[in-house]
Amino acid sequence: MSFTLTYNGETFVFNTLTAQPFGYAETDTQAGLTARRWRFAGLCTPAEWDDLLTVYNAWQSDRKEDEDSLKSGVVGTTASITTNANGITWTSVPCWFSVAPSGEQTGSYISVDGEVVDAYQALEVLLRQEEKNKERNEALLPDLGTVTVGTTVITLLKPMETYENNPQVALTAAGSHYISGPLTASRIRDIEGTTTTAGWEDLLEWFEAIVQTTPVSSTWYPTTPPTATAEAVIEDGVKTTRYIVSLRLLEI
Repeated sequence: MSFTLTYNGETFVFNTLTAQPFGYAETDTQAGLTARRWRFAGLCTPAEWDDLLTVYNAWQSDRKEDEDSLKSGVVGTTASITTNANGITWTSVPCWFSVAPSGEQTGSYISVDGEVVDAYQALEVLLRQEEKNKERNEALLPDLGTVTVGTTVITLLKPMETYENNPQVALTAAGSHYISGPLTASRIRDIEGTTTTAGWEDLLEWFEAIVQTTPVSSTWYPTTPPTATAEAVIEDGVKTTRYIVSLRLLEI
């Protein structure tokens, strides 16, 4: 068995490897969410131990500066391993440290232990797990349907139908109630829901166009401009942007 670990021109070679179990880091095995991992253990000379710490410290220092891989969808800083065991060879596999190296003095040698994980597989697991968690959470939400505004399809997050401009109730000086205002109310669509980046852009174009027109009876006219917040979501393992939009429409 052999084990070579490199990062940014620094190299550590394990010459006295006593254990190199290959296996999988498990997140949800039944769903296939595992990533290849390699544990390395054995005896090092003080010089070899220094080489290992040099590789790890350099990787750790740069890795801390990376953007969160779960948010960016990018693997970022990786070390590289080349190793073989039981007739299987792995060459220049980009890895993250999953267990930091530890060492214990054993006579003139240092007993070393540590672990690395396939960075690309580990990131794929993280993204898929995030997606599955989101799917579970969304499955708990009621299905309120969609509404189309212009050409934008909005998936509703709350019921939209409501009223305003209804008659007002007031008190006379004698304490009796009376009604003021027209005996009617305006139908309102108070919309809050999600759409895509393209949907948000189309919604803005629709608003710019419709406010330059005179509304006709029985059509819906915006009483507020559309607003939105954006959030990053994972769909089918791919990072994308979803917009949560809000606007109010009045039936003319």
